[in-house]
Amino acid sequence: MPLFKFRNPFRVSGSTGFLVSNTDVIDGLTKQSVALSIGQSVATTDDVVFNDINQPTSVTIGTPAQNIVLSYASISGSITQTYGDSFVVRDNLSALSDMTVTGNITARKIEGERTGSQTLHDSGSSKFGDDVNDTHEVTGSIFISGSYELNSYSVNEISADTTGADESTTALIVEGASKQFFSGVTSQNDFIRQKFAHKGSILSGATASFSAATASAPTGLEDTTKDDFTFFNNGMVIEYDALTVEQSGSKFLLKVNPNSLGYGLSSNDEIVAWGKFDNQNYLDFDGLTNEITTDFSGSSVTPLHKTYSFWMKSTHTARNYAVFAYGSQKKGAFTTNFSSGRPIMWNGNSWYTYWEDTSAQDDGEWHHWLVYNDVETIVDSKLYVDGVLIEVNSFVTSGTVSNLNNQTQPLTIMSYQNNSTNTGRHFEGSIREFAVFSGDKTSKASIYYNSGTPYDMTDEDDLQGYWKMNEGSGTTVADTSGGGNDGTVDGATWDYVY
Repeated sequence: MPLFKFRNPFRVSGSTGFLVSNTDVIDGLTKQSVALSIGQSVATTDDVVFNDINQPTSVTIGTPAQNIVLSYASISGSITQTYGDSFVVRDNLSALSDMTVTGNITARKIEGERTGSQTLHDSGSSKFGDDVNDTHEVTGSIFISGSYELNSYSVNEISADTTGADESTTALIVEGASKQFFSGVTSQNDFIRQKFAHKGSILSGATASFSAATASAPTGLEDTTKDDFTFFNNGMVIEYDALTVEQSGSKFLLKVNPNSLGYGLSSNDEIVAWGKFDNQNYLDFDGLTNEITTDFSGSSVTPLHKTYSFWMKSTHTARNYAVFAYGSQKKGAFTTNFSSGRPIMWNGNSWYTYWEDTSAQDDGEWHHWLVYNDVETIVDSKLYVDGVLIEVNSFVTSGTVSNLNNQTQPLTIMSYQNNSTNTGRHFEGSIREFAVFSGDKTSKASIYYNSGTPYDMTDEDDLQGYWKMNEGSGTTVADTSGGGNDGTVDGATWDYVY
C-alpha cells in the first residue's frame, strides 16, 4: 500500500473553549487520530455553561409593523392592527412591586384589594367595597356632578335655603340654613312646653290680679287665649264660660262674670292659675357681695356708644351703687339713687349725666329701663323707664373725651366695683333680661317695654350681649346673643314671679 506524505507538516491546535486531543505534527507517514471537543455536553437535555455572553441592549420580537421591544426598564411596541396604537396584555399582569404610570390608565374594569376595594365599570359607575369592614379614606375634596345614593336613597343637592321653601325630598341642608330655619321651631317648642302656676290676689269681687305676663305665641302658632289656662278658686276649677282674661302692663287680670259663675270672688278666696305664663325667673342681690361677672368688654381705647336694656326692681332708697359697671373703677357705670335720689351714668371724672329722681328705682315694682350712653356727646344720652323718657337733671362735661375711662375690663352686673371682697359695694334688688346693644336704640324704648311684658331681644340688630336670667337655678346665666360671654352668678339667689 503506498504511503502519502505531506509536503509540509500538518498540525491541529485548539483555542479557548475548543479542545484538541493530539497536537503533534501529522506527516501522513504514520497513522494518527485527533479528537476535537468543546469541553462540555451540549445535548438538548444538558445544562450548558458560558463564561461570557455579549448581549444586545434590546430585543425585538415580531415584525417591524407589529412587534414588542424589550429593553432595560422599558417595554414598548408597535401594534397597528385591531387595537390601534396600544400595548395589549391578553392575560393577567402581576407587578410584584410598585408600578408607576406617567400617563393615563384606560381600563374597562379596575379592581384594587388589601385595605378596601374599588371597582370602576365600563359604564362609568363605580363600587367602593363590598363589606361593612371596608374603609375608604379621602384627603382633599370630592366633586360629585349629579346625584349620589345612600342606603338606597338618592340625594342630588346640598341646599343653603334658609326658608326651606322648595320642600325638597332629595336635598341636604347646610348648618347655617338649618340653624336659621329651626330657630323658629325651637321657640315654638319652648312655647308648647311652657306651663307655670301663679297665685293671684283679689282686686274686686269680679277681678283677680296676677303679677305675671302672658306667654306670647311665636310665629306659626295661634295667639295665647284663656283656653291655655286653668283657674282654681279655693281648689275648685272655675268654668270657662264665666271668665275673660287680659294683660294690663305687668298684671295678668282674670275677670269673672258672677251671673254666669253663680258666685263672686271675695278677698278670702285663693285664686291659682296654671297655664302659659311668660318665664319669670330672676335673680335677687343682697347689696353685700352678690354680682354677675361676665367676659364682655366695651372697647380698648374710649368707651363706645351703647344702649343697655333690663328689667329691675328695688326697695332701696339710699345710694344703691351700680346696676352695671366695667372693671374695678366702675367705668361706664349706671347707678340709681346716686345723689339726691338721682340716677347717674358715669364715664369718668367730670364726665357724667344726672337724670331726675324717679320712683321706679325704689318702689319695689318691676320696671323696664333703657339707658343710652353717648360717651362723646353726653347731652345726647337718654334714659327711658317703662317706655317713658326721664328728664335730664344736669350734665357735667368739664373734662375731655380723651380722659374718659376705657372699658377693657369686663362687664359686671350689679356691682359698684368688680371685686366681690368689697362688702356693701353692690346693688340691692332684683334684675332680669339684661341686654347690651351697640349704638342708640332709644327709638325702640316703647317696643322693648312691650306694655309690661319682657320683649325677646334675641333677633334684634346690634345686639352684643343678652343675659335673660331665666335659668332658674345654677351659677351660670347664658349669653344668648351669640357672643359667648356667659355670666357667672356670685351669691345671688334665684326667685320666681308668682
